[in-house]
Amino acid sequence: MTKIIVVSGPTGVGKTDFSLAIASKFEGEIINADASQFKKGLSVGTAKITASEMKGINHHLIDIIDANDDFSISDYQKLARLKVEEIVKRNHLPIVVGGSGLYIDALINDYKLDAIKSNHQEIEATYQNYTNFELYDLLKSLDENLANLTHPNNRTRVLRYIERAKCGSSIEDNKSKPLYDTFYIFLTRSRDSLYERINTRVLKMLENGWIDEVKNLKKQGIDLKSIKEIGYKEIDDYLEGKINYDEMVSIISQNTRHYAKRQITWFKNKTNHIDFDLDKQSENEIFEKISLFLEGEKDEK
Repeated sequence: MTKIIVVSGPTGVGKTDFSLAIASKFEGEIINADASQFKKGLSVGTAKITASEMKGINHHLIDIIDANDDFSISDYQKLARLKVEEIVKRNHLPIVVGGSGLYIDALINDYKLDAIKSNHQEIEATYQNYTNFELYDLLKSLDENLANLTHPNNRTRVLRYIERAKCGSSIEDNKSKPLYDTFYIFLTRSRDSLYERINTRVLKMLENGWIDEVKNLKKQGIDLKSIKEIGYKEIDDYLEGKINYDEMVSIISQNTRHYAKRQITWFKNKTNHIDFDLDKQSENEIFEKISLFLEGEKDEK
C-alpha cells in the first residue's frame, strides 16, 4: 500500500514551514489540501506560499481555478490521487498539507462521491428566501457534523451540505477502507499561542498588501460576495466605508480564530492522527517516527 504523510492543523498553526521541513528531510513533494489556495488571485489573504518560499520543493494543486469558480470535493479527489501516483513514480514521498479536512479524507479514504446525488438548482430554489443563519440552523438540525465544517455566511457550502444531508448519503456514509498507508499528523499549539499567531498574521498580511489584493479583485470585476474566504468581505466593507480599519482588523482576527476552533473540533472528532505540539516538541521527534513509518514499507517488500 502506498505510504503518504498528511500534515493538518488549524489555520495559522505553522503547517507550511513544518511540511517544508518534512519534504526536505524525506525527499517529498507537497499536495495542497487547503481549499482557499486552489484559487488564483487569493494569495496574500490565504497566506499562500510563494515560489521562493517553496525552496525548490514541488507543490501541487495551488492556483488551479479562478477566484469565484467552484471546485468540488470530487474534483479534488480525482486530481489529488493522480498527483500521488505521479509523485510515487518519481520515487518521492507524497505529503498532503492543509486544513480542509473533508478534502483530505476524500483523498485518503475510499469515498464513493459519485454515489451522492446532486440537484443544486432545486436546493437553491427551495431555500432562496432563507437567511444565511436560517439555512445554517437547518443544516445543524440535519447534520451537526457537517454544520461544524463551515460558517453560516458561507451560503454556497451550507446549501451543498444541506443537499448532501437530505440525500441521506453523507461523505462519511460512503467511507469504506483507506486507500493509502497514512501517517497523519495534526499540529497543535496552546490556545493563547495559536490565537496570538493568528492575530499577528492578520496584521502581517495587511502590511503585505492584502487590501491591494482586494482592490485588484474588484478591478477585475470579481464579485467579492462570491468569495467566502475570511477577510475579503471585511476588507471590501472597509473600502466601501462601512467599517473603519480597526473594526476590519478585529472582525477578521475574530473570524479567523473561530474558524481555527471549528477546524480543531472537526479534526479531533473525525480523524485518527498523531498530535504534535509545535510549542513543546522538536522536529526531530516527528522525524524519527516518520523514519520508522517509512522503514516499515521496506520491511513489507
